[in-house]
Formats: sequence, structure tokens, C-alpha cells
Amino acid sequence: MLFQTLFKKQKPINIEKNASEKLLVIVNELLNKELPEHQSHHHILFTANVKLDTLKNVLNQHRSRCQLEHKVGQYHMEMYDQIRKQISDLQSLVDCYTELHIDMTHMNHRLLFYYDKINYLYENYLHLRDGTFLSEANPSFWKAIKEDTLEVVRNIL
Repeated sequence: MLFQTLFKKQKPINIEKNASEKLLVIVNELLNKELPEHQSHHHILFTANVKLDTLKNVLNQHRSRCQLEHKVGQYHMEMYDQIRKQISDLQSLVDCYTELHIDMTHMNHRLLFYYDKINYLYENYLHLRDGTFLSEANPSFWKAIKEDTLEVVRNIL
């Protein structure tokens, strides 16, 4: 009996991540891609808020210069729409990041309906991280991951 307990092999424990942990990993990676200057600052929310403030100032500049009868005014209108979408995307990612950190169990309950989609996104993220996908496809891959993640985030928040 003593020898059985001494030489008993430990069974590996597979701890499966739940949906909120998987989504948090993806959102964290997307925020790191969106905010490359985050590495020099040490807090991702501070960096995100600084960038949001900067984007809002630029948005106001473009809004004040929108005149549709001129080509330059049309350019400002296009830039206004692009920056507004960028602000909305970044704000959604920040909101999801904070919500996941505040109450993960409540978020996990809300994410139950999107478990298959989150699991699919997480598996693709792991394949990219492991090097299964080509590195040339990285920008388009991250754009697709971001769009799919934002769709889930906007539905749950």
C-alpha cells in the first residue's frame, strides 16, 4: 500500500477555460494590437483612455471641417466616419475588458449563448499563436477576429 501511493503517477489535470476567460484572452490581445504604446505605459485602460481622448479631439476637428460641396470637405466627412467607427470599436473593447474583470461569472452566464463562436475564435487564436497559420495573413486575420469579437461584445453589453 505504501509503495502504491509513493509510485502512483499523477494524472494530468486538464483545466478547460470557460467562455469568459477565452474572450478575455482575445480582447486583451486585441487591445494590445490596437494600443502598441501600451507596453511603455503599464496600464492598458490608461493608454486606451488617452487614445480615445485623442481620437475624440481629432473627430471634432474633422467634424468642424465637413463641407460636402468641396472635395476636401468630403474627405473630412469620410475621415469623420472612419474615426467614429474606430472610437466605437475601441470603446467596446475597453467596456468588455472592464466588464470581464469586474464580474466574470455574470459575464460567463451571458456568454453561454455565444460559447461556440467564442470557442471557434479562441481555437483560431491558438492556431495563430502556435504558428499554424501563415504570418502574411496576420493583418487580415486580426481584422476578422476583431470584427467577430466586436459582434459578440456588442450583443452581450
